[in-house]
Amino acid sequence: MTHRSRCICVLFSVGLIASVSAADKNDKKPAPMLGATDPGKLIWPLPPDPPRIRWVTEYSDMAKLKPGAVKKASWLQKMTGDKLPDEKQDLKKPYGVTTDSKGRIYIADTERSMIFIVDPDKQVAERREPSTRAPLAMPVGVAVDAEDRLFVSDVSLHSLICFSASGEPLAQFGMAELGRPGGIAIDRPRGRVYVADAKESRIAMFDTKTFKFVRFIGGPDKNGKHEGGKFVGPTNVAVDKEGSVYVADTLNNRIQIFDADGKFVRMFGRQGDSPGEFIRPKGIAVDSEGHVYVADAEFNNFQIFSRDGKSLLAVGTFGYGPGQFALVAGLYVDARDQSYTTEMFHGRVQVFQYISQPETAGGKEVARTTHAN
Repeated sequence: MTHRSRCICVLFSVGLIASVSAADKNDKKPAPMLGATDPGKLIWPLPPDPPRIRWVTEYSDMAKLKPGAVKKASWLQKMTGDKLPDEKQDLKKPYGVTTDSKGRIYIADTERSMIFIVDPDKQVAERREPSTRAPLAMPVGVAVDAEDRLFVSDVSLHSLICFSASGEPLAQFGMAELGRPGGIAIDRPRGRVYVADAKESRIAMFDTKTFKFVRFIGGPDKNGKHEGGKFVGPTNVAVDKEGSVYVADTLNNRIQIFDADGKFVRMFGRQGDSPGEFIRPKGIAVDSEGHVYVADAEFNNFQIFSRDGKSLLAVGTFGYGPGQFALVAGLYVDARDQSYTTEMFHGRVQVFQYISQPETAGGKEVARTTHAN
């Protein structure tokens, strides 16, 4: 069995299936433009097994959407040297992705040094660009709290920036605690923001109200002992509804789980090319039923696990078509159980829908339709 075949074979509850994309496998073929429709109802796993994941759409060129409210550069911007509006609207190297209560999608583009905001319902795209009041150098992680305030981690600024729901900068914090901040996640009920710090090999926690540092979770895994609760280059973090914290321990090729108090609970995964194993795990998220989603930048897919780490399903392979990936990095699951992935090589966000209880009603699939919190 080839390396790629092993990556996409998965053990689901109904048996062994091969999860392969139905899209054109010509790697050089460009993907459809932003807002593309579902090509042939792409699903995983393949029939006769009941579908669990359905491809929805993708976003790459923001010029294909209606422009949002973009202010013209003022005389003050020109004098202070703030970045002027860029005519190009395509994603370059997106990493972090999240949504707010209105279903708008926030995308951190590390190369363009800005945040793209997409409103799928209105088909509108906006941008939040760097300025003297809102510095953005290399934004990586994005997360939205219960008040729709946007938190952004910036690896070059070694800090977090918080914006109001209307986009006004509120605070910049974490400079003393963060070395190389990456993926972030917010525990909304408890008012916490977690930051993966690859340089310091730990997770930093801050209060979302006061912006004050609370504590660290973990620390460097020294001498290759692979000790539980210790990390080597963690890149991303997620939180479930119980407040448990999930960490992509990237250079250890595993996932670690902590309780709401920061105590180590368990871990799963190891280096390898079989189901349940990793080469470069990055984006991580948890859906409403407790399934753990992990994006692997080397495999160019994302795997879905049970709460206890059992491999259930793998989605995708290398390529540029729908359901394929080129250097997948970020991953987020919203309250509707829609998952969002980012690709840094191709500059794209793809959207997938988890099908909770597949039913047949006139040949149509039934999935979650509730709005995000």
